[in-house]
Amino acid sequence: MKRALFRAALVALPLMLGACATQVAFRPQQELVADAPFALSGRLSVQVDGKGQLAQFDWTHAAGRDALSVNTPLGNTVARVTRDAAGVVLEADGKRWQAEDVETLTEQVLGWPLPLANLVWWVRGHRAPGVPAVTLPDGALEQQGWQIRFTADEAGSAYPRRIELSRDGIVLRIVASQWRPYPLAVTP
Repeated sequence: MKRALFRAALVALPLMLGACATQVAFRPQQELVADAPFALSGRLSVQVDGKGQLAQFDWTHAAGRDALSVNTPLGNTVARVTRDAAGVVLEADGKRWQAEDVETLTEQVLGWPLPLANLVWWVRGHRAPGVPAVTLPDGALEQQGWQIRFTADEAGSAYPRRIELSRDGIVLRIVASQWRPYPLAVTP
C-alpha cells in the first residue's frame, strides 16, 4: 500500500510542479513616456542556430550611455559593451572593437545583432518609441524584426521578470534578478 502511494506521488509530482511554473504574461500598468536611467543585473542565455551560451550580466543605462558587462557564474567579466556619444566599444578576450552602434558592432563580432537601443525599452516591458510595432493577442510584441515575450514576476513588479526575444534563429532570454536605482548624473 505504501509503495503504491509512493508511486502515485511520484507520478503526480511533475504535474504539481508544472502547475506551479505557470507563467503569466507581463503587461505594463502604464505606458513609459520617457527614458529613465536604470541598473539591472540578471542572467541571460543566447541560442544561435541551436548553439547556446549562458552568462550573468550587469547593465547600467542612462540617456546617451550604457555599460553592459557579461560575466561568468563566478563573477569574472568576459565581455564589456559601452555606448556613449563617441560610439560603441566591445572588449573581450583582450581585444577591442569599435563601431557607431551596438547592432552593427555585435553583428560584426558575434555574428548576430544585439538590439541594445530598443532593449532599454523592452527589458521594462514596453515598445520602443518611434519604431513600428505590433502587439499580439497573447501580449507578445513584434518590433524591429524581433518577437518579444514578457513574463511577469510573481510579486507584481513594475517590470517583467523574464524577457525572451527571437529572430532569424536567434533566441535571447533575459531573467532580471535585481533592479537598482541609478543616479541621473553619469560619470565616465
